[in-house]
Amino acid sequence: MYLTRRNAILLAGAGFAIWNRAYAFGGKEFWDAKDPDSWTSDEIQKLLTKSPWAKAVSAERIKTEKNTMPSSSIPNTMPRGSRNPNRMPGGTTHKEPSTKTVTEYKGTVVWESAAPVRAALKTKLPDGFEGQYVIGMTGVPLSKSESKNALDRVRQVTSLAAKGKPPLEPGTVQEDTSNGAVYLFGFSREALTIAKDDKDVVFTTHLGKLAFTAKFNPKDMLYHGELAV
Repeated sequence: MYLTRRNAILLAGAGFAIWNRAYAFGGKEFWDAKDPDSWTSDEIQKLLTKSPWAKAVSAERIKTEKNTMPSSSIPNTMPRGSRNPNRMPGGTTHKEPSTKTVTEYKGTVVWESAAPVRAALKTKLPDGFEGQYVIGMTGVPLSKSESKNALDRVRQVTSLAAKGKPPLEPGTVQEDTSNGAVYLFGFSREALTIAKDDKDVVFTTHLGKLAFTAKFNPKDMLYHGELAV
């Protein structure tokens, strides 16, 4: 059954059961035990939301606003010469209330160029990502515009790094709206070699001052015994 990326994420958010790692096919995960055409919607949901190729990310933005009280509501009884304009008679300090606004952002980072992900989505990557690792992020509005300049700013605050190797900036970034809004980042395979024994391959991007980080472990990203990135 074909399951769109958007529906997969909605299912995950609605609390659909996530399969245990020890799967019922002789200890193998379904992507190694079954043909992609027989993967169920629940299995595809797992692959696209919580698997070696898919990681949940989140961040909170907290904004504190000071509530100013009209001057007419504050009694004009401060002693003349008082050095603290907020100090009231009798030694009591008047504190204006404040309001905190918390905005939570939740997204999913998926290793889009991995063979099992393409098999689950049953689509090809857009043009322009040849010879690149492609990582997608959905759920977070990284940019308010699809313009080239806006996407280039997102590109400049995004990186992919393997432990012990310098971080790599994406060479390509696109916003794909054909299957739910997805930001696609392309990283040169030639510039960053990833092997099975690498640890903590880290993808990082930003929304303003908020950082979103997803860690992948190549030793778990095996598809039919081969590294799938």
